[in-house]
Amino acid sequence: MKNELYHYLAIPSVYRVGVPTDIIIRPLESKYNFSDSGDLKVAVLPLSTRHDMIERMDAITVPASAVNGELHFSYTFPAEDEYYLQMICDGKNMESLAVYALDDDLYELRPLKGDTHVHSCRSDGKETPAIVAANYRAAGFDFMALTDHHKYDPSIEAIEAYQGIRLGMTQMRGEEVHSPETYLHIVHFGGNYSVNKIFENDKDKFLKEVDEIDWELGDKIPFTDARGRFVYASAVWCVREIRKAGGIAIFPHPFWIWTVYNVPTEMTRRLILDDVFDAFELIGGQSAHENNYQTQFYYTLKDEYWAEKGKPLTLPVLGASDSHGTVNRGWFNRKYSVVFAKSRQPEDILDAIKDSKSVAVEVYEDSENYNVHGNYRLMAYGRFLCENYFPRTQKLCAVDGALMQEYIMGSKDAGKLLDARHDVTDNFYNLYFGR
Repeated sequence: MKNELYHYLAIPSVYRVGVPTDIIIRPLESKYNFSDSGDLKVAVLPLSTRHDMIERMDAITVPASAVNGELHFSYTFPAEDEYYLQMICDGKNMESLAVYALDDDLYELRPLKGDTHVHSCRSDGKETPAIVAANYRAAGFDFMALTDHHKYDPSIEAIEAYQGIRLGMTQMRGEEVHSPETYLHIVHFGGNYSVNKIFENDKDKFLKEVDEIDWELGDKIPFTDARGRFVYASAVWCVREIRKAGGIAIFPHPFWIWTVYNVPTEMTRRLILDDVFDAFELIGGQSAHENNYQTQFYYTLKDEYWAEKGKPLTLPVLGASDSHGTVNRGWFNRKYSVVFAKSRQPEDILDAIKDSKSVAVEVYEDSENYNVHGNYRLMAYGRFLCENYFPRTQKLCAVDGALMQEYIMGSKDAGKLLDARHDVTDNFYNLYFGR
């Protein structure tokens, strides 16, 4: 967390473009209080322009005043951008704070940190579903879904573990679908019932329906060999069933390397170019090597899609940890998504992803450097959030996560405290965004 985030908080820190806004810079420690005896100003510096010393001298400055140790001023931000508020006292530059101005469409959406691909000990993870949820909340997540291999019920178990307790984190339902006789893994995120159970209960019916899809699609299946046609048709079957369940079908880790590629490159190409899936796990909890393949292949396919169809590829991208443990595990909290939704209600999260309102984040091992992938506008805003907003919310969420673990271990007092704190991050969001 950047030093200045321990020293000051701008209230609000995110603004609507073109709307006059009263802003308070609140010290977080008494030694940083502002005195009403000095000449106080704030220089407003947009990130998209040069900030050499000459331009700093000519920067737009606005008068400010000190009230009870806080700095007060007003400003109308002219365009969507990240800005730096350079505090100036008696002509001397003090610290600066990063803030953001947004056009109306993006300002109306709430940024949510989430993970769409998570495992527990009910498949091959390390912790129980309830503890996985607690540790995700402690790490600052706004939403997550357990997606255990072959199993939907663990996601229900995690939700029911906190039944009757209002949480500040949204738990989604999900599973990782492994259809019979195919190498594809498909993440089912947010649906109302299990797709795995459909073919586990009646494999013959599944095989019959896949064969019917093969006949239905005919020459539209871009493979002539029986194996390729079956894998492709089974993917279509899975996606259709996930959609019937009310979820979205995510294509995960196509370049997962164990001893060979998890998915043949040509299969990945056609599944993406043919718009089979609802979203693509651009960044996954595997090696940088594999994520490099996935990102570069995706951007190459954007060109191929345009050349083939004469329109842009709009497949939403996500980041997901594929976490198999939340304690001393490298993937947890290093691969995730930021989704820009109307609210953190499940249906709004699903709608935002389907509308490509998401970016994929990968954090390097030093936990300081990271990449944000996706639409440039959302990437720029997401980068600001990763550095300035989510570190603050994580401090609030750490308390919730600890209380969730205490509650699971039998503490009724922890349950009462959790219920009382359910809107802590919601309230901070409203403060930070001037709601």
